[in-house]
Amino acid sequence: MAENVKNIDSVSLRHRAHQIFEVEHDGLARLINIVLMLLIAITVVIVFVETMPQVRAEHSTWFIWFEYLSIALFSIEYIARLWSSAEIDPEQPWRSRWKYAKSPLALIDLLAVAPFYLGLFIQLDTRYLRVVRLLRIFKLTRYSSSLNILLQVLKNELPGIISALSILIILIVFASAGIYLVEHKAQPDVFGSIPQAIWWATITLTTVGYGDVVPITFAGKALGIVITIMGVGIAALPAGIIASGFTTEMQSRRDEFRAKLIALLSDGKLSHKELRDIEHLRLSLGLSLKESKALIRLAGAGQITQCPHCGGDISHPS
Repeated sequence: MAENVKNIDSVSLRHRAHQIFEVEHDGLARLINIVLMLLIAITVVIVFVETMPQVRAEHSTWFIWFEYLSIALFSIEYIARLWSSAEIDPEQPWRSRWKYAKSPLALIDLLAVAPFYLGLFIQLDTRYLRVVRLLRIFKLTRYSSSLNILLQVLKNELPGIISALSILIILIVFASAGIYLVEHKAQPDVFGSIPQAIWWATITLTTVGYGDVVPITFAGKALGIVITIMGVGIAALPAGIIASGFTTEMQSRRDEFRAKLIALLSDGKLSHKELRDIEHLRLSLGLSLKESKALIRLAGAGQITQCPHCGGDISHPS
């Protein structure tokens, strides 16, 4: 009997932990997110400051203790998320945990603490170890809805981005070979081989044009003009793909939000719990309060008059 009560308590605690870390966006969950975001921000500042020898020498003890504190909190967070991820599929807890452990966000959490523990067993250059700690900045994608949306867009549009980059690489190869053929005799020091010419081809196609390496022959200048014009279009491809993907992703999230509203309105009313669920969904989807109010008015057709965020009247546009 006591063992059954213990198991029930363990499961309920695991469920509560999962709600805090993965579902809820206010109360204790919000407080934890704010603390972790502050830790990440301070870590980044410390990494920068530690590269200043005098400051590092004067405050090394404080930096070390802060590192221990941040590692402890990040480790607790990772273990808690991994443990509570069994709630995704309680029937197969270990499979759920393994699936979570392989997810991009979980790998980022692991990378945030792995260098510290690796340094306990392997001798690592402290300079590189300090820079590797900057990887923790990627954890912000978990706590920022905007960064999370961008990450999802990059994931969705990965095939298109790879295609655009593949075209860019092919053009760099041809541009390098072309400029080598027309310039290697005139400038053997900078265009003496195709690998040497890759630098010029890359900065020209990406329209950066540092000007440290330039063609001097007529054929070289003519080729440079062609490559620069091509680069204007090619370099803009990834940006266009990401912009289009961002628009599609936001529309998909709005549709998901509206579908959830319609489902909740099937009985003609909303409970207080359903209003909280709507607000949690809004935050998880990264929608602004203004967008959610507009979608609520459209989906509710006048049936919802209370904002799930602030409790204010939304029956009329603000």
